[in-house]
Amino acid sequence: MLKKGLFILVLLVSSLSAFATTFQIMPLEKLVDESNSAAEVELKSKKSFMNKMGLIFTEYTFAMNESYNIDNSDLDGEFLKITMTGGTVNGVTSFIDGAPEFAVGEKSFLLLKKIESKIYLSNFTMGKYKIENRDGQVYYVSSVFPYDTDIGQVKKERMIDMIKTKFKTTRAPEVDSAAPVEGSKKQGVFAKNVTFEKRAPAQVDEQGHNDGIVAMWSFFGLMVISALTMWWKLKKGTRT
Repeated sequence: MLKKGLFILVLLVSSLSAFATTFQIMPLEKLVDESNSAAEVELKSKKSFMNKMGLIFTEYTFAMNESYNIDNSDLDGEFLKITMTGGTVNGVTSFIDGAPEFAVGEKSFLLLKKIESKIYLSNFTMGKYKIENRDGQVYYVSSVFPYDTDIGQVKKERMIDMIKTKFKTTRAPEVDSAAPVEGSKKQGVFAKNVTFEKRAPAQVDEQGHNDGIVAMWSFFGLMVISALTMWWKLKKGTRT
């Protein structure tokens, strides 16, 4: 009975792992305003794991080519690490439909949000931009709305100008790499600190509602409740 119940529990977690996410278009100014750091990155590695509740997460390790308003304390050595829901562990796959996808070696531009010492994608998948080079110019292409006239394909110069205005930063002068640079470990990054806003990362609609974070926590809550219910039934079954 116990083995059968554990099999059902694994099957239940797998079946609950697909969860649809919807996004609403918002102005680029608002996307930038709701972030509090950003970076051009390259994915070096990713590792999935399952926690004690049976939820699967993936840790992504990024090398930073350029960073904006990211402090040394936000990094693991020279790398930026972000943990997100989903992944595959021991043949069990969990995912949220519409969640960001990253391939090792892929270069991206990320709008980021710091929540209680942890870094997340700001506005979930809408915080990820693919990097494309066209006729000598660099474009940031939205992973969610690539054809939108405002946020879909943004010239790098426009995005960085908006970030400089948002974070009130200026480019750090070229200095000896051995010398300490406030707010950054690299030369030529935007290093001045600003006050972080403590808000959860989620996609936001035109009225400013945090639909994304509600959807994600509903998903987590459903999985936890289902797991606890199955555990209680298994425990009850072993006593009868």
